[in-house]
Amino acid sequence: MGSQGKNFTSNVNKVAKTIENDSALLTFFEGRPSPLKEAFETIPTGENKPEGWLLKLMSEDLQHGMVGALDELYPGFKADDLYHTARRGGMEDIPEMGDLVLTGEEWETSIMWWNAETIGNWRDGFVRHAFLTGNKEAIEQSKKIVEGLLASQDDDGYIGIYKKNLRYQHEGSNGELWAQTTAFRMMLAYYEISKEKRVLDAVEKAMKLTMSRYNKDVRSPFDLKNGFGGVTHGLMMTDVCESLYRITAKQEYANYASYLYRAYSTYNVNRAFNDIRYPFLVKKDEPFSAHGVHTYEHLRSLLSAYYFTGYDELKIAYENALFKLNKCILPSGAGHAMEWIAELDADPTHTAAEFCSMLELRNFYGVAALKTGNIDFADQAEKLTFNAILGARDAEGKALTYGKADNCYKLDGKSMDGKEDETRYKYSPTHSQPAVCCVPNYTRNFSYFMDQMWGRKEDGFVAMLYGPCSLNTNFNGTKVGIKQKTEYPYSDEIEFEISPEKPISFRIQFRKPSWAKKILINGGEANFENGFYTLKRTWKKGDKIQLSFEYEVETKEFKSGELYVQRGPLVYAMEIPHKRKNFKDYALKGFHDYYCLAENHNHEKLVLPGANLKFQYINSGKPIIKGMAIDSGSGKAVKIKLVPMGQTVLRRVTFPTK
Repeated sequence: MGSQGKNFTSNVNKVAKTIENDSALLTFFEGRPSPLKEAFETIPTGENKPEGWLLKLMSEDLQHGMVGALDELYPGFKADDLYHTARRGGMEDIPEMGDLVLTGEEWETSIMWWNAETIGNWRDGFVRHAFLTGNKEAIEQSKKIVEGLLASQDDDGYIGIYKKNLRYQHEGSNGELWAQTTAFRMMLAYYEISKEKRVLDAVEKAMKLTMSRYNKDVRSPFDLKNGFGGVTHGLMMTDVCESLYRITAKQEYANYASYLYRAYSTYNVNRAFNDIRYPFLVKKDEPFSAHGVHTYEHLRSLLSAYYFTGYDELKIAYENALFKLNKCILPSGAGHAMEWIAELDADPTHTAAEFCSMLELRNFYGVAALKTGNIDFADQAEKLTFNAILGARDAEGKALTYGKADNCYKLDGKSMDGKEDETRYKYSPTHSQPAVCCVPNYTRNFSYFMDQMWGRKEDGFVAMLYGPCSLNTNFNGTKVGIKQKTEYPYSDEIEFEISPEKPISFRIQFRKPSWAKKILINGGEANFENGFYTLKRTWKKGDKIQLSFEYEVETKEFKSGELYVQRGPLVYAMEIPHKRKNFKDYALKGFHDYYCLAENHNHEKLVLPGANLKFQYINSGKPIIKGMAIDSGSGKAVKIKLVPMGQTVLRRVTFPTK
């Protein structure tokens, strides 16, 4: 068995024996589009920066943790100049792949692109971290990264990983668009922060070339003899189109995003990666089955196509996708998929979530909240971020779990049933044995969260997600600063300090989370409508608004019939004492691969007493919830203490009832 696990090959290689052309189902794309107006505009990257505990965590990750160290921990970064001097021309160019064991399977011919994901996603998050935290050394490194990509650009505009014998003329699986996506997302973030127009010009020139080679009149990037993950990851070029449209207002980018979704929906190349194809989405009762990361990231592409066109058919597809998604959601807010969704309903004990899946789903929620104005998406973004995502990071930011169940009783390199080796169940700063994908994606966590916290529209701003941050932007030509001073989600209080350079009138909307019984606002009369409190006034420097959230301890029933405890955005868990076992040391001091083994199994027999539940919330520096459970063996009542799930290693989140 190779490093990809027992069932990986059978799942990944679902290439259709006969490629079907579903163009007849997509003729509605020929109709006149009626684009939908977004509820709120996304702010430019860099205008919102972390403060407080978020700044401390991001700085620690950059200076001493995985974010800043990954290029030293994984040799493939420095050994593989794949966008320039090590471009791919054939199988002889397959690069350093960490500990990946190649076994000759057909899908492996596609991995010429793999390091473009690893390196591109890490660079994307690293560059954002550098500027968002103000780290001078990392900023200088970021400049060198961007200069290297600019220097790699060919005269015709090409930025990418292929030599001329392969680019834009693949017969089979490739990562052409995917490699460009990971590079361009970073370059556009760098442009918005630095305002260096030559960077934007380089991306536009490269995109002009790509759009001329892949389009409805020339050839489709998805019409292939076979296709694996790199091909369908390429649909995420829609992220680049979204950013370019927002920055330049050029309609061609909106049109290309819609074209890409249509092209992706046309051919059924590989069932392992195409849950979000239109022909599958119209089948409402057919559950998701594909690679979870693809399914969750492609939700953004579907939403993009729907908003750029307004087609009723895409509205139905989008609503069906949300219906299917609901079956995948765990108590932590994560969508399950230990690689594959596999038509399974979410189960907090038996279906784990891959970190990449968590990140891509959260980014969908953040984008959807701003685009639709639906606060439910914002609630889900916070819940997933503060519980499942933080619960995958170790306390020092030096390692991450590739996959983790909500009820996580062990991390020992074995499958959950203990019968098979499973390299994903451990803490690691690289996860080089299965794939260096989750750790690079971790760098994109809070660095993207910053862009999703605030939105704007013609008459003001919206506080969509909460947490300590500082927004510095402009409104009608006037510089405006708005700080969120808070320990949220570990505190129920947020102070907003507004500092325009001169008195100016605009409105601020504050989201009311669904779990808040009510919000007390000290600082003015607020109107409430469609899930938001609104204050409009002439603001002057030093104005302050105090928000106080009133929460209750909620006992929620999951679909399995088990109960879990939530207060505000935080899901609570019973910590399972564990011992740590390092089994791999890295040359960089303080970094290890390690297992976590339970020291006792007291959690196994605990049940909750049904309707007689009583929990007490206590916050004296660290929020905890105390209550009573029953030992199902002895029948005796026992005291239990629950802590925020995001602060746990081994844990129990859900409990059966008596």
